[in-house]
Amino acid sequence: MSRTSALILLGVLILLVPFSGLPVSFRSLLTLIFGACVLGIGLSLRARDVQSVETNVE
Repeated sequence: MSRTSALILLGVLILLVPFSGLPVSFRSLLTLIFGACVLGIGLSLRARDVQSVETNVE
């Protein structure tokens, strides 16, 4: 699964968590975990883009 696909899937999961019917503490934990994953994937995509731009400039 590509990073972009994983990012889209995590976004959908984050949207569905409040409607899951799970206890509040578990929903909060899932939101925190999914959010951290989104942050990690976003940073890795950004780093790849910056590296790509630096490679093209040289």
